[in-house]
Amino acid sequence: MTETAQTKKPARSAQGTGAKLTPQAQELLQERTNGLPIWIRAPKVGTEFYTGLSRSKLYQLAGDGKIRSHSLREPGQIKGTRIFNLKSILDFFDRLGQDAANMAGQPGNGERVSC
Repeated sequence: MTETAQTKKPARSAQGTGAKLTPQAQELLQERTNGLPIWIRAPKVGTEFYTGLSRSKLYQLAGDGKIRSHSLREPGQIKGTRIFNLKSILDFFDRLGQDAANMAGQPGNGERVSC
């Protein structure tokens, strides 16, 4: 390998246009925790890769205010892209687990925790 092939190349855009990423974009990419993305999109079909939740369940939880989501759209646009905060979903799962553990400790309460 030549010396130039071994040098680290600057970060590039996802579209492959060759344009360098802005410092803000580079900072957002570095904010990933343990290789997980910060925001995810609902799957068109099936379940979402990181959470196992379906599109309808993600929208339901967001509508109920149990997880964070944002709609990306320009002013005046009717349609946009809805994204969901992965950390808020994982925190929601943790709360479900804590609620189930608390309910299990109460006598005579064998109910399931639902979302």
